[in-house]
Amino acid sequence: MSNFFSKDHNNIPKYALKMTKQKGIRMRVTARGELVVHANPFCTKEMIDKYVERHLDEVYFKAKVPTVRLFGRSFQVKKIKGTTSHVTTCEDELIIQAKDEASMEKVFQQFLRANAKDVLCDISEMIFYRFQEYSITMPKVLIRKMTSSWGICHPETNSITLNAELIHYPVEFIEYVVCHEFIHLLQPNHSPVFYDILKKVMPDYKRRIDLIETNNEKQYLM
Repeated sequence: MSNFFSKDHNNIPKYALKMTKQKGIRMRVTARGELVVHANPFCTKEMIDKYVERHLDEVYFKAKVPTVRLFGRSFQVKKIKGTTSHVTTCEDELIIQAKDEASMEKVFQQFLRANAKDVLCDISEMIFYRFQEYSITMPKVLIRKMTSSWGICHPETNSITLNAELIHYPVEFIEYVVCHEFIHLLQPNHSPVFYDILKKVMPDYKRRIDLIETNNEKQYLM
């Protein structure tokens, strides 16, 4: 367990700290394998470090169990061999059934692609209604995996491309990304006008950005 998380010079496991209004301290391992601690501003670093040391074994155990995050919610992955192939969710479990391990992975990836397409397109259509007073038409929505962007706007073809990995993040954050790209159909850069439109169509956009937990993720919003 000591090798699972890297440690600082005080032998405390390294973690990303996220301030919250909730009482107490809690922590979790993100989909990227990073240890994230949520604490309110009244918690001192000493209190947080002690909490991390005390509860690390529990978090480590949970991290060893295969999990997948869908729309911000974590599911434990359960694999079952069977003659039919399908993926279902039941409470906090995601159940993958197929004839063998290779087939399970194929079925799971098909499940992710289909859900990413359906949900991201539905969200895009709903967000479009926030732009009724602006001179844009509903853009074509493309979806693919990307390594350094949550979304890309293509004004010349009236289309946007969304990162398929968004399927793992909260719906409210996905709505922000879609809104961000829609505004680029009107404003090509992050000008004051861009943010004026953003504040108007999505006043709580800053809260939505904070739904993602690490700076590595947030950098893709620039």
